[in-house]
Amino acid sequence: MVKAVLLDIEGTIAPLSFVKEIMFPYSKRKLCEFLEENWDKPVIQEIIRDASREVGKELNLEEAVETFSRWIDEDRKITPLKELQGYIWEEGFKSGELRAPLYEDAYKKIKEWNEKGVPVYIYSSGSVKAQELFFSHTEYGNILNLFSGFFDTKIGSKKEKESYLRIAEKIGLNPEEILFVSDNPDELRVARKAGFKVLQSVREDVQPSEEFKKIYSFEEIEL
Repeated sequence: MVKAVLLDIEGTIAPLSFVKEIMFPYSKRKLCEFLEENWDKPVIQEIIRDASREVGKELNLEEAVETFSRWIDEDRKITPLKELQGYIWEEGFKSGELRAPLYEDAYKKIKEWNEKGVPVYIYSSGSVKAQELFFSHTEYGNILNLFSGFFDTKIGSKKEKESYLRIAEKIGLNPEEILFVSDNPDELRVARKAGFKVLQSVREDVQPSEEFKKIYSFEEIEL
């Protein structure tokens, strides 16, 4: 019996195009200005130290801009980049330049689960800070109250079985009591190995996988 739902964001409950075509370019466009204005802040310096460890050398401002810009182009799923993007996106969401779109069927189903007392969690490569910003500035308003928790790469890679076991432990349920929905077969594969129930969300240009049961709308999900 499913007692909780764990959801991916991009390509699952929100258009992948918004992240790729709006959020990523926004963070790259604002990157240099943001680092120049916030370089000496302790939280930003901690991110720079993490990035420096990643590349194996201490980064100055110019090198940091070049490194993060390259990582954005490469869509690197690493914590210092995701943390920094979270702070840049915060300015965009709070100014109104960014507003998160959600698939209507996903929003309605998440709301329904919330009303029925089924806890819903998010697991995304984007930082928890970015996730909270995303869901507090959606087309449906602030919907943070619909979620019971958020997980990012600090708990581990989305393509490692151990990450899902840690999430189950944090949630306080057995893996087989959690349904994970994602568009990414690699994520679904390791989640299933961890014992999770899984569904592939097929949206936009997502290639259906024969390995998994598929949904084309959240209306199809019955717990």
